[in-house]
Order: sequence, then C-alpha cells, then structure tokens
Amino acid sequence: MASILVVDDDPYIRELVHALLQNEGFTIVEAGNGRDALEKLGGVKADLILLDLMMPGMDGFELLKR
Repeated sequence: MASILVVDDDPYIRELVHALLQNEGFTIVEAGNGRDALEKLGGVKADLILLDLMMPGMDGFELLKR
C-alpha cells in the first residue's frame, strides 16, 4: 500500500489526517515540522507528501526547496 508523509505543526491536524487515511489502508508517517520531515524522508520512501506551507522554523516552502 502507498505511504504518505503528513507534515503539519498542528498535532490535531496530523492526528485527523492520520486516522482518515490509515482507515483507507495507507501507511502514514507524521512530521511536526520541516526539519523532522527531512529526517523522516531519509529513511522512508513516501509516495505522497501532504505538507503545511505555513509552519514555524523551516516552513513548507523551504522544505520543498530542499
């Protein structure tokens, strides 16, 4: 099944998306910010990334550049 990386600084949003997509059979990996997402991408092949663009620290735009 497909793997999805959910990147959002709001834990409620991550939890909601995780629950909805996991119930459909997807493998979900969560990250709370851009730096965490980069670390997770080093060990996980994500088929899709759901990315919050406005986060403190490394925002989604900077993550996309890297």
